[in-house]
Amino acid sequence: MPSFYDQRSPFLFLPGDWKLANRQRGQEKTMNESEQCYVHPDRVMLGECTRKEIRERLASGDLRGALLPIGATEQHNEHLSLNLDIVLSTFISQQVALHLYPQVIVAPPLPVGYSPYHMARKGTLTLRRETMHAFLYDVLKSLRTHGLTTALVVNGHGGNHGLLSDLLPDWRQELAMTIDEVSYWTGMNNQQQCEILQGYRALRDGKLDTVARQTALNHASEEETSLMLAASPQRVRSFTMEKYDDAKLDYANNLSECVRDYLEPTFTREGWPEGGPNPENPRDRARQENALHATVEKGEALASLHTQYVADLMKKMLANSAP
Repeated sequence: MPSFYDQRSPFLFLPGDWKLANRQRGQEKTMNESEQCYVHPDRVMLGECTRKEIRERLASGDLRGALLPIGATEQHNEHLSLNLDIVLSTFISQQVALHLYPQVIVAPPLPVGYSPYHMARKGTLTLRRETMHAFLYDVLKSLRTHGLTTALVVNGHGGNHGLLSDLLPDWRQELAMTIDEVSYWTGMNNQQQCEILQGYRALRDGKLDTVARQTALNHASEEETSLMLAASPQRVRSFTMEKYDDAKLDYANNLSECVRDYLEPTFTREGWPEGGPNPENPRDRARQENALHATVEKGEALASLHTQYVADLMKKMLANSAP
């Protein structure tokens, strides 16, 4: 069985590269050099374009849809930047837009998400879901006003998963748009997880000896750290478990009333965060420990899988909304 990360996928565009794109919209196969053009990654970012560029792409019929990245500004342990979730959802969206160029543009991202359960960690910000709904509806309405009929919200944060599920039917009707939402990692199956990530292989083989280690495989761990090493390595800091332990971190006890107000709605597990079946401090340490397995190669394999999954979804949406 071939490995998912034996070699870099040609699907993946990495920082510092140029993306070779087809001029003919919808063309999948590689064409002769004379029929190809180079596309700088900024050209698929709405905020980096001029009004003239957007106007002409709309008038030509080339530009038909938008990707709306959403994420979070929240703690990702000791080694990853707070903006990881929005960095990665924007990166995946940009990859998709480059692959589908010139049909799709990436709208400005929503950098803060629903993260009340992380408020014990300094630097985390959180929004009410209603605030996020209002932002997304207004952006979608703006895009529809300019003539775009297809939009996909690309989520990079677990707390936002399913954010629009109850609203999409009404929004589709009100805005006369094809709208959907996707958490970019949901297209990866367990076989692919085990092929790429050591932590998931250990879980499959029964080698993770605590609940904390068994539940510490995505957030800030090997998976997200690998993605950041591939997509934005300057946002990954070096660390050791010795330094982690020396910090004597405690995210379960002696919390302020303000923090506990944020955590209260998530007190669904008896004794959490201090105790219960999966107390918070051991799990935080398990995430840090699992992140030691991260590599650039794993991140490239993950990014390629996620990009293809979201691109396939966007292509289906464009096809369904074709005039």
